Order: sequence, then structure tokens, then C-alpha cells
Amino acid sequence: MSREGSVNLMSEAALQVASDLNLKLDELNSFKDSLSFQLADVRAKLAKESPALVQQLVAVQATVTGIVATTTTCIESMQDREKFWQEKYNAEHEKAKKLEILYTATNRENTELIKTNAPQGPVLNEDQFFDAIEETLEKMDNLDKNLECLEIVKKKKDSSAGDNAGDKKNHRMYSQMQELINKYIELSKQDPEAEPSWQVLSKSGETKIYRKEEQKGDVLMDFLVATTLVEGVTAAEMTEVFHSKELKLKWDHTIEGDKLLETLDDHCAVYHQILKRVWPAAQRDIVYASHKQQLDIQSGEEHPSWIVCNVSCDHPSKPESDSSYTRASIEVVMFCQTIGKGPSRKDIKCKIVYSASVNPGGWAPSAAVRAVSQREYPKFLKKISSFAVDHVKNSPIKF
Repeated sequence: MSREGSVNLMSEAALQVASDLNLKLDELNSFKDSLSFQLADVRAKLAKESPALVQQLVAVQATVTGIVATTTTCIESMQDREKFWQEKYNAEHEKAKKLEILYTATNRENTELIKTNAPQGPVLNEDQFFDAIEETLEKMDNLDKNLECLEIVKKKKDSSAGDNAGDKKNHRMYSQMQELINKYIELSKQDPEAEPSWQVLSKSGETKIYRKEEQKGDVLMDFLVATTLVEGVTAAEMTEVFHSKELKLKWDHTIEGDKLLETLDDHCAVYHQILKRVWPAAQRDIVYASHKQQLDIQSGEEHPSWIVCNVSCDHPSKPESDSSYTRASIEVVMFCQTIGKGPSRKDIKCKIVYSASVNPGGWAPSAAVRAVSQREYPKFLKKISSFAVDHVKNSPIKF
């Protein structure tokens, strides 16, 4: 097996281990949530009859929560260590690969000289030999940079060409997307702390979660919104991490697959996403339209804001009746605003306004869904913010 094949196998194995660890962690959290609801039900029944037993149940719940928290910390530490050594190994492998290429080329040239009885060149001393190697490696680095530039130009060209969908404004999801965009532009201007209709659910550092009731038809529903600030990232960069299918698969380990079904216009496309199963629940899938758009610069802004809207929809190629999964439905919006002018990353921040309304499908108590959503908001924002900061830290700032 070649060295490159060995590295690919190691990388795939490392990714599989990380994926398995995150899946097991999701299962632990699922067990913890199930146990919490069961204990709450038992406490309610025994509150008057056996207060001592109620206290024991509370202690059990606290112990389980502590075990899950400790396990989460251990897994995150293992993943950080794995990432550090993987990056170090890849760097050393690249150096070895370049030297191997140089050695092969030099050996080939010497063989050709021997075959043709060509006169040998001057014998190089040690300094001249290493100078020659440095010069060759530098040429190879320049070649790599040129290839990267060509790839970037190609991607820009492909992006500008699109798929001939055009910037149509009459597709079936356009009105719904624009309604959401207008709603969140107005929401970004509000201060929930000063609005009596909003209730503060939790605060942790820059991350805050708010709740208010909204009327949808004849139903009164809870509307949860999270806000946070992320240093060193712009609105354009954050929405790219959230929207890009390739990047999403790197940080969102709940996704098993994500397939493009249809491009509606330059901003909007329809996807079919399969979520990993979290035992004992059934495996879920989602068909949704994803819309990403740069917004007009508002008064007081230095740079444009960006927004991504993911909304469930129907598609003839993936009807719910033919699905072997339980079909979930979503309405997820991430509004991002750049704060600061630059020029360095320490001078900019990204303000995020995020909301996710999820109906998991099947049988799920609404109280349980709300409780899980409230817990998942901070975890989601922490995960995507950490990935975005690491992803762009060595890249030119993109507004």
C-alpha cells in the first residue's frame, strides 16, 4: 500500500472514530432526557407520599447529568488531541512526499545519464546539494500556489455561471423566504430585554435565549430566539459555514447525508437531508429549501448583513409517503451582522440572531421538544462558532 493510501485510511479512520464518539454522546443525551422526563413524572406522583424518595430521584438525575457532562468534556478533549496530531502528521507527510518526488526525479535523471553515456556533471558539495534541494522545493511550493489560484478562479467562474437557473423571483418558495427575511431584519433591530413580550430563558456569556408567544392560525406557539457575538468572524463567513453543504458535514455530526434535489435560483435550492439515528428514536429525514442572501446595508452598518433560511417543503422526487424514515419539518433562520470595520480579525465581531422551529415528526411530546430545543441552542451556537473561528483564522477577511 502506498504512503498516500495509508494516510487516507488513517484520516478516514480518525473521522469515523470522531463520528462514532459524537453519535454515542447524542445517545447519552437522549437517554438523559428520557430519564429526566421519567423521573419528573415519578416525582410528581410521589411528591406527597414519599418526600425522601423524591430527594433520592433528584440525586439520581443530578448524577446522570454529571456523568454526561464529564463524558462530553472527555470526548471534546480526545477530539482536540486527535485534531492536533492529525494536522502535525499531515504536515510531516507533505514534507516527506515532496522529498520522495525529488528523489524519484533525481534518480530518473541519473538513470538516463548512465544509459546515454552522457558526461557527468560536477560533483556537488554538501552545501550545494542542500541548496539545490531548497530551490527545487521552493519551485514545487510555487507550483502548488499556482494550482490553488487556478482552482479558485475556476470555482469563481463556475459560481458566476451557476446552473442557468438565473435570479428568478417567481419560484414557489420566494414569497415565504422574503417574508422570513423581513421578519428577521426587524427582529435584529429589537432589544428583547426592553420588550415586555419577550421572556429571558437563559444567559451564558454572550449567548442569550429569549421566548415569546406567537399566534399561528388558531394555535398559540412558543417562539425561541438565541443571540450571541462571535469574535474574529464576519457575517458572510458565518453564513457560509452554516449554509455550505461541504462545511456543514465537517461540524454537524448529526447529518448522515445531504443531497441537492433542485436549484430554484441563484440564492435558493432544495435539499434532502438524512439525520443519523439516535436510539431509541426512529431515524429522521428532511426535505427543505435553503436560501442564502446578502442584504442591503442598513443605516449605521459598515458592511452588509447576511441571512440563511432553511424551510421544509415538498418535492416530487422525495415524497413523504415513499420515505423509509420519519419525516421531520423545520423552519430555521440564521441572521448575521458584522460589527466593526477591521482591518484585522481582532477588530470585528459577528452578531447572530438564530431561531430553529423543529417538528421531529412521529410521536413526541411538545414539552419535551421545547426542553430539548432550549438545551440545544447554546450547544449549537458554541459548536458552529468554534468551527467558524478556526476555519477562517488564516484566511483573508471576507465581508
